[in-house]
Amino acid sequence: MTAIFPSKPTKELCNHLIYKEKGFTHFPSIIKRVFIFTFFNIIYIPFVLSQTSFSSEYISPNLKSVQFHRQGWPFSHPIIKLGSDQTLALTFDEPGSQVKNYYYTIVLCDANWNESGLMVTDYMRGVPVNPLLDYVFSFNTTFDYLHYRLTIPNAQVNPTRSGNYVLKVFENGEQDHPVLVKKFMVVEPNVTIRSAIRKTASSSIRATHHEIDFEVLHPGFIIRNPVDEISVTVIQNGRTDNVITGLKPLFFRDGFMDFNYNRENLMEGGNEFRYVDIRSTRFLSDRVKAIDFMDPFYHVTAATDYPRDKISYQYRKDLNGRYYIEVQERDNAEREADYVFTHFSLEPDNPSPFQKIYLNGALTNWQINTSSEMVYNQVSKSYELTLLLKQGYYNYQYLVLENGNTTLAPIEGNFEQTENDYLILVYYKGIDDRNHRLIGAEVINSVLTQPSSGY
Repeated sequence: MTAIFPSKPTKELCNHLIYKEKGFTHFPSIIKRVFIFTFFNIIYIPFVLSQTSFSSEYISPNLKSVQFHRQGWPFSHPIIKLGSDQTLALTFDEPGSQVKNYYYTIVLCDANWNESGLMVTDYMRGVPVNPLLDYVFSFNTTFDYLHYRLTIPNAQVNPTRSGNYVLKVFENGEQDHPVLVKKFMVVEPNVTIRSAIRKTASSSIRATHHEIDFEVLHPGFIIRNPVDEISVTVIQNGRTDNVITGLKPLFFRDGFMDFNYNRENLMEGGNEFRYVDIRSTRFLSDRVKAIDFMDPFYHVTAATDYPRDKISYQYRKDLNGRYYIEVQERDNAEREADYVFTHFSLEPDNPSPFQKIYLNGALTNWQINTSSEMVYNQVSKSYELTLLLKQGYYNYQYLVLENGNTTLAPIEGNFEQTENDYLILVYYKGIDDRNHRLIGAEVINSVLTQPSSGY
């Protein structure tokens, strides 16, 4: 649930925002869940369905703190190797105290995140629809919530093809109305990606942009027509607004493809992420201005932000837009970290009615929508946004939308020295393939010289 206030909310308004259960009535016994589970999997005949686009992820406003990553590696992309023992961990919270009848399934997609159209039995082994049964109740918190957990692959679900997938979580039989849609990838590493982040040759943006150059080596893996069969995607950190897709090799020869473009592979360097530390409700951290208890909930006011100097750059180690959950006064963050109303503010140099400003990062699920949009307050002369966040350490940045384009330049500035992660995904669809295969995945860093992904 996300709240937007022009100023600090009143207690009555906060109470109005509290999550209210509207779900399916929960039977006290397990009979209902067993019946629905059995019913789903009897009628779930794996016929080819009409294609659906999953270009954007979806998270219901009722779900909070959604994280999806490699098991044991909380800052990784949700990517696993085909046929390996690697697993992905999904966690999320739902305010309230009533257990929902949640189920999950996976769907194979093509390189553009359209549903593949293949039968379920063609890309997974196991049961198509399964109940989500792993959850715990919060303990000793002002906000009651349930913490849900899921690991895939598991004994019921195991992908058998490489490529793009979505994980859908839905209540009861509402597959067409999921509460959660998250992307993940399964890679069969048939290629080696050799990459480097360089300064662009264009003098006008040389100091502000990154040029992501790379080569793909595939000795032993036959690619007959690289231009038609290969497609590459590049993702900066976790951003969803500036993804580069559909890159084709510039040159190729036996076992080698070159992607050293001059323009198509350019991205704004941006700046190091800002941060807020809300791991404690007792002590102020360096980026927290105030902690107030407005019965029955906590409110944290982050230090006011300002546009950064466009000339000078200062390195600061960050999480590249991610966050982690932690509470200083408790032992088990999963169920004992509390939720607090966190108030952000930005005082711009020259506010413009033609600009929209968004709080961007994993804390807003990297989405550019009304839930992450800052609202200008005429009284305080600042942009403001209030988010309900679980205690932890958060990275964020301010993204500006103007004339249909997003940019970090007006608020954050752009610097070629900025440390960013770039995920490179290599897709292949041969003449005999019915869907795109993911044959290579690598994370490169604009500062580090060696890949660090382990995919």
